[in-house]
Amino acid sequence: MTKLRLLLTAAEYWLVRLLSIVFGISLVVRYLRNPNPALTIRLLRAYGASIGEKTTVKRTLYLDNVSEDENSTGDFTRLRIGNNTYIGDGVYFDLANNVEVGDNIIIAGQSALMTHADCNRSPYLASIYPRKCSPVTVGEGVWLGFGVKVMPGVTIGIRSVVATGSVVGKNVDPMSVYAGVPATKIKSLEARDLGGA
Repeated sequence: MTKLRLLLTAAEYWLVRLLSIVFGISLVVRYLRNPNPALTIRLLRAYGASIGEKTTVKRTLYLDNVSEDENSTGDFTRLRIGNNTYIGDGVYFDLANNVEVGDNIIIAGQSALMTHADCNRSPYLASIYPRKCSPVTVGEGVWLGFGVKVMPGVTIGIRSVVATGSVVGKNVDPMSVYAGVPATKIKSLEARDLGGA
């Protein structure tokens, strides 16, 4: 049974790759919204993402602005995820700019890392709120709770925790706990809080 499963997984991978040659990267983007989890990392790497060892993507992955934004690269090269990192179900990555996720991180389900904001569909609003496009960086050992939203240009400092449902619009200090809308610092973490790390 295991050999059959491996063969079917390999066939599915190559089918997606071949269809993407005909229909473009948008087919891979759509596929990753309901993927065979065994193929997700492999497909991300095949289209330019840098994904470390022992990293897991639970299931659905939303990749936006891969090919339709003015900064789009047409692939996943703007996505870099380190080693031993867990990406929960339904996580959203905006690839209008770089998304850098370090090692040993948990990004819980329904979280979103956004690299740009613009109102280009409304000339009136665009004149008031100009486009912003900046990378997002998540440092080593960070835990983002369920449904955390990270805004463009934010850096999450190493070994920090951002509580469920928080909206992060400013940089997060290393070794800190943040919560709320907007997220504010609740406390600093000491080495003893991190198991002596």
